[in-house]
Amino acid sequence: MRKKLWNRDFILLLQGNAVSTVGDLMYSVAIGYWVYEQTGSSGLMGIMSAISMFVTMFLSPFTGSIVDKCNRKWVMVGMDVMQGVLMLSVGILAWRDRLSIPGILIAAFLAALGSVFYSPSVSTLMIDIIPHDDMVRGQSVFSGSNSLINLLGSAFSGAMVAFFGVPLIVILNGVSNLYSACSELLIRVPKTVQQGKTVTVKGVLRDSRDAVKMIFSDPCLRLFVPSMLLLNLLAAGPLSLMLPFCMEKGFAVDRYGYLMAVWTAASLVCVLVLGTVKLTPQARFWVMAVCYSCSVLFFCAVYLSSRFVPMCIAAMLASAANCAGNTIFNASLMLAMPEMNRGAILGFVQAASTGGMALSCLIYGLLGDVFPLYLVFFAGNLISLAPMLCLFFHPTTKKFVMEH
Repeated sequence: MRKKLWNRDFILLLQGNAVSTVGDLMYSVAIGYWVYEQTGSSGLMGIMSAISMFVTMFLSPFTGSIVDKCNRKWVMVGMDVMQGVLMLSVGILAWRDRLSIPGILIAAFLAALGSVFYSPSVSTLMIDIIPHDDMVRGQSVFSGSNSLINLLGSAFSGAMVAFFGVPLIVILNGVSNLYSACSELLIRVPKTVQQGKTVTVKGVLRDSRDAVKMIFSDPCLRLFVPSMLLLNLLAAGPLSLMLPFCMEKGFAVDRYGYLMAVWTAASLVCVLVLGTVKLTPQARFWVMAVCYSCSVLFFCAVYLSSRFVPMCIAAMLASAANCAGNTIFNASLMLAMPEMNRGAILGFVQAASTGGMALSCLIYGLLGDVFPLYLVFFAGNLISLAPMLCLFFHPTTKKFVMEH
């Protein structure tokens, strides 16, 4: 029988991820608010965001190969348990007023170690449990559930942090990760081609070397990997520094929550549309290319806005356009991965993307301590328009999206 999109394993993965996402959202707002209140430095917030991204950048090419050889269920469960214990420990320290900046940075590093194993497990599992001809819809549903949670959470995140306080929010995040681990125990995870093979340093390095060869031999991946690094370097940093950006504009933390709610609502509407409408290959390409290009202009409008309502309108349009481009491109990219070395190749792709984001957070954060954030954000985002147009209107990109 043909596999259905709404199968048991997909639903279990969705609901476990949903609960974990709620906790992660509340934690990111709470800890970001705590750090900025303690230091007033956007540079430190950039460093905090960059730590996890640098870990992902340097380890993803190798952890993908390791995940290919392991039971992905136990990788996901183990990483969620570790994350849960870590967050409970941070919450208890905050409750006792013994939390420090070095402690926060160490927690960010340890959480990133867990995430760098967890992410390729989930990404490769989705390819196995979602019908391939429903990959765009499946990814849209998965992204849509996260967007709905982010919408509701963002709208009330500032108020919840103010009402419950940072310690309780962090403890709740730990509990949510433990619940996610229990949910993942029930998922039937198919074996990978390499599962059961012994994990050795030599084997991991060999898989990584083969993945690099495949990336450079494939004309599409050879174009996409460096392009993703460059585009994320130019445009991704501002998204992790929106809290200090809003506070610099004179908005309170609750306004930041409302802005993020509008941002997420637009993404949710976008993925719902993409999840219900089946686009032709030609339409997929043009929707992706036009939306990516327009998102740059809308983001520029966000950064230049001084009034809250126009900023929210621009954020809504920017978010929807960016989400549409990402959903279509990522679905094509996932289907193009060869099964034999999928985790390792995905690791290198993720490393390029995350590496650009990490450097972007660090650079934008440090520049934000010297210049107004809105000017730094605007300049970097506008510069990104040129390489974005070159990439997404390139003949290779068009052929790639239409064939996958």
